Amino acid sequence: MHDPFYDLFPKREDAPILAGKTALLTIDMQYLDAHRDGWVGRVAKAAGKEEILEPRWQAIDASLPNIRAVQDAFRKAGQEVIHVKVAYRTEDGRDAGLAYMPTADLESAARDERDDDLLPEVAAQGDEMVFSKTSASVFSTTEIEKVLHRMHIDHLVITGLVTDGCVELSARDATDRGFKVTLVEDACTASTPEAHNDAIQRMTDGGFIAARSAKDVVAEVEGLSP
Repeated sequence: MHDPFYDLFPKREDAPILAGKTALLTIDMQYLDAHRDGWVGRVAKAAGKEEILEPRWQAIDASLPNIRAVQDAFRKAGQEVIHVKVAYRTEDGRDAGLAYMPTADLESAARDERDDDLLPEVAAQGDEMVFSKTSASVFSTTEIEKVLHRMHIDHLVITGLVTDGCVELSARDATDRGFKVTLVEDACTASTPEAHNDAIQRMTDGGFIAARSAKDVVAEVEGLSP
């Protein structure tokens, strides 16, 4: 829902995408949670409830070309493309903590090595950085903030999943830390369209976080010089 408090102020302008100051983040696009055969899909299958995640898989399938288009535009323009994934230090994920994962005794499917791998359609290329986290927000359990500051990055363009979870918490943490944030709304996904739309509305209310289409972002990035 909209907070009318923000109606007392002029609408914020979306931050421009500037060469050398903007990085693209792709969050959690890995087999673990973004592929039907990954751990999330195996949990649903073990529970006999595969159908409840079908909207999630369809949304991911639809988002992959948009994520890749934005990645390729950043690459062609010589701008930073950064990847974020979940990667535990333990086999049962107990190092992630109860706030992020169920306890090991409640899990109905074991993880496998491929769960850590990024989906090939949107995987890292060359020396693109990959940050491994054990929390919902990438800022909580990685050194990404220090790295971004060292590279003089002050604007993050975000894609990935889930919109109402790791994407939202990472976006809000980034904003809290003074970064400009742009969500590529058709390159982010959730388990249901309603969860996705609600999260976009929450995050953009007040204008602190912007939401734009992949087509618009690609068009702006294509105007940058490598």
